[in-house]
Amino acid sequence: MPPRAPLRTGARARAATWICAGAATGLGAGCLPDERPYWVIDHTDALALRFEVIERGPYGADPPPGAGPVVEAMPGDRVRATPFIAGVDGPVDPAELEPEWFVCAASGCFGNALATLDEAPRCGAVALPPPETCALGPGPAAEFELGPLLDVIQAANLGVMVMMVAGTPEGPSTRECLRRAAALTSTTTSLRDCLFFIRALDVGPTWRAVLVGASTGAVTPVGPADLPWEVSQIEPDVAPSIARFAAWVPAPGGGEYFLEAQPGATLSVRTGDQIALSLIEDAPPQEYYNFSIDQSSLAVTVSPIVEIRGAAWFSTSTAPFVPTAGPGFEVDWRAPEEPGTHHVYVILADNRSATTAWLRVEVAPR
Repeated sequence: MPPRAPLRTGARARAATWICAGAATGLGAGCLPDERPYWVIDHTDALALRFEVIERGPYGADPPPGAGPVVEAMPGDRVRATPFIAGVDGPVDPAELEPEWFVCAASGCFGNALATLDEAPRCGAVALPPPETCALGPGPAAEFELGPLLDVIQAANLGVMVMMVAGTPEGPSTRECLRRAAALTSTTTSLRDCLFFIRALDVGPTWRAVLVGASTGAVTPVGPADLPWEVSQIEPDVAPSIARFAAWVPAPGGGEYFLEAQPGATLSVRTGDQIALSLIEDAPPQEYYNFSIDQSSLAVTVSPIVEIRGAAWFSTSTAPFVPTAGPGFEVDWRAPEEPGTHHVYVILADNRSATTAWLRVEVAPR
């Protein structure tokens, strides 16, 4: 039976805070400033956007042996973006919301650009970097093809910004959200209960983009000779994966018992029970190279990095998640004092990508 480690540590708290801070740029809209604690899901909220290469182009990378789909793309690759939308009664099927999708220019899709989304032309193959904001159309997920590599450094630094616009079951429709956005230039209007969720698709691996850029005439101060040979041994990025949840739950006769649950499973507890939740990951963090370019000499420096992971927990209860020193981003959480059904969501993220999972929690009277 796995040992318990109830000692508190600031490391897990800092990891969760790091992910929450990234929400404003794309990881979880549920972390945006509000009158409620960030972890409370009391209305429909977009928590993540998952990319995957579904059709490899001539320059694309094969996934590592035994790993999932590649989540960074190259010219000619076909990519799918799929949102994870959390609701009070469980995950929400994106098809029910009829979202609209956009690829944003380097200046983004906010400010004045938000008011002109309805005027965006339809996307063709998306150049790297995208020269203008374009529309991918409606659907529960977005699929698009990457076009030519125009500027290696811009493409590698900016990626491709993909935006989902959607209404919510308790709020306006997607069409109404777009209408309100279009009216921002002339009137003040509320976008509350509208989902405007944006995330960057990474272009790469970077060393591969440098080689392709050199062979296709893209603008770049970096040539193949500037790269150490080791970079070609680095595998493409795959998202972290949650194999299952682990939980320590109070036993009816006293003490605790340990159990494991697949994502989407049901956990049965009693009112007021304090439980420990943690994650069992499918694979360890990957290693990759970070590129930096001296602006004056254009000298290239590369340094190996191992992904740093963090987890952020959310639920339909107001009870906070308290990080512990346990393994697997373990947190303590107290079940509500009223019987009922609740949901727990988690985002597991590294430096480059993220994944989500959830549990249904049935709370019985004590």
